[in-house]
Amino acid sequence: MPATQTPPIASQTLLADRFISTAIDRRTLVFPAVWVAEILRIDRVQILDLPFYDSVLMGIIHHNGAIIPLVAGTRLLNIEQFGARERAVVVKLNESAGSLANIGIVVDRAIGTSNRADLPPDLFTTTATDGTMLMMRPDLIPPGLWQPRI
Repeated sequence: MPATQTPPIASQTLLADRFISTAIDRRTLVFPAVWVAEILRIDRVQILDLPFYDSVLMGIIHHNGAIIPLVAGTRLLNIEQFGARERAVVVKLNESAGSLANIGIVVDRAIGTSNRADLPPDLFTTTATDGTMLMMRPDLIPPGLWQPRI
């Protein structure tokens, strides 16, 4: 292996202590970097609406040969939103996110990356959703999200 390449195990260890911060309205939603496959910018016209599902599930997109369900970050955090934006920022999650694998979370914008030491310690211990900064967790997704509503 060339000296400039990082062994995969070492890079996973480095990612374990990295986090990606995003903004949704005036709140910050933080993702473990190991969960993030990519961050996409999509046009609203690319989203196929799913009217008979929970309102948190805003639709799906076709990206690189795959169907990606999109979860509205504003609805996930109970933030009132007026009107739809023409472009959206989507944080696509990978298999490391467990039950959230291969879904996209729609946020207002990506802010940047941080180390664990740069984030508030209570971010890792609290499950409250009413603060200004929140860690993305599987339990934020409502049960029955994938079930059609009649």
